[in-house]
Amino acid sequence: MATALSTDIAIKKWKPSKEGEARSVGGRDGLYVRGWPTGAKAFYLRQGTWLKLGDYPEVKLSSAREFALVAKRLRDEGFGTATIKKGLTNAKDASTFEKVVRGEILGGVTDDAARVPTYDEMWKEWFADIEPLLQEGPSRRRPRAIHDQHISPVIGKRPINEIRRREIYDMLLPMFREIPVSAGHALGHVNKVFELAITREFREENPTPPRSQFPKRTTTKKSHGTLPYEKMPELWQAVTEGNAGMSTRLAILTAMVTGHRIGVVVQAKWEHIDFETGSWTIPARKNKQDKGRMKSGREYALRLPDGLLTRLKAQNTRNEYVFESPTTKGNVSANALLKVLKRFDPELTNHGFRNAIKEFCRKAEPPVPDHIADAFCDHSLKGLDASYRRMDTSKERAELAARLYDFVVGVVPAKDVAAG
Repeated sequence: MATALSTDIAIKKWKPSKEGEARSVGGRDGLYVRGWPTGAKAFYLRQGTWLKLGDYPEVKLSSAREFALVAKRLRDEGFGTATIKKGLTNAKDASTFEKVVRGEILGGVTDDAARVPTYDEMWKEWFADIEPLLQEGPSRRRPRAIHDQHISPVIGKRPINEIRRREIYDMLLPMFREIPVSAGHALGHVNKVFELAITREFREENPTPPRSQFPKRTTTKKSHGTLPYEKMPELWQAVTEGNAGMSTRLAILTAMVTGHRIGVVVQAKWEHIDFETGSWTIPARKNKQDKGRMKSGREYALRLPDGLLTRLKAQNTRNEYVFESPTTKGNVSANALLKVLKRFDPELTNHGFRNAIKEFCRKAEPPVPDHIADAFCDHSLKGLDASYRRMDTSKERAELAARLYDFVVGVVPAKDVAAG
C-alpha cells in the first residue's frame, strides 16, 4: 500500500509515475493529492467523483485539509455533490466555501447584490414575468391572493435556499384538505418559483412535493346560477318595472339578447356600433389587459335586432361608452347589473343567460342548431363542429338575436316558442 503524503515536504518530493496518480494525505476526510509525470500536482476530494480543491503549491496542505473537513460536515448535513462542487469552484478559502454552499453568499462575493433572495422576492420576480400573460380579472388576481394569504405568511421571509420539502408539505396539506382547488394552484405556483430559483442558481434542487403526496378530494363544481329560458320575458318585465337606471336596464337586455358576457357588454363603445348596418363589432384582443373583449380573443361581429338598436340610439350620449355610469364618466359596472338580477332571483348570475339561451335554442320551434348556438355564444368548438368555425354564420346569428329580442320583450309568448 502506498504511503500517505501527510506533509507539504512529502508532497513536494513525491514524483508521480503515471497520469493522475492519486495518493491519500491521511485521515478519513476523503482528501487526496493527484499528480502527473510533468510535475503538476493538485488536491482533490473523493466524493463519488473527483472534486478539485486547487493546485499545489498555491493551495497548501493545511488549507486543503480545512476544505476537506468542511466538505465532510456539509455532506453529512445532506448537501449534495453538485452543491459542494459549486462551492469549491467559487471559493478561495474554507470559510467562504461553506458560506457559498449554504447560500449565504454567491460566487465568493460578499456584498448585498450576492445575497440569496427570500421566497417573497423570488415569487415577485416570477410573477412579474407571468402577470402580463394572464387575463385581466380573476385569473390575474388569484395568484397574488394565494401568495399573500397562504404562502407568504409561512415561508415568504425565508431565504429561498433554506426552505425544505417538509415545510412546503406542512404548509399545503391543510389547504388540500379544506380548499383543494386553491391548493392545486398554490402547489403549481410554488413549484415554478423554485424552478426559477434553480435556473438562477440559488438552489440545486426543487423541494416542492409532487401532487401525489397530498390527499385527493372530490369537489362538486358549482355551476353559474341560471334561470329557465321561459322566465326570460318575466325577468325583463321585472327589470323594466324596477328602479334601475336606463343604462343598467339596456345592458341587461343586451346581455339577454346577444349572449355576451357582462364584462363585454358593459365595456361596449359607440365606436364599435355601425348604425347604418346595425352591426356591433367587438375588436380582437391585442393583449391580456384589453377590457371588454371576447374571451376567445377573436373579433366578433353581430347584427343587433332593430328594436334593440332603436333603444340604444335613444340612449346615445357624448360618453364613449354605450352603457354609461350615472355617477362617473365611465361605464356602468357589472355589479350594478348583478344587484338587479339578484332582486329577481338570488341564485341568478350575470353568466347565467348563456345557458338560458342554449336552452331556448334547443326548445324553440324551429330549433336552432347547436353549432349556431355555440357560434352565437363564441364557444370553442370541438370535433366535427369545429369545421363550422370556417363557415360564415353571421346571417344565422343575426336571426337568432332577433328571435331572442322578440321573445325577451314579449313580442312572442313563451308558449309559442316551444315545440308542440
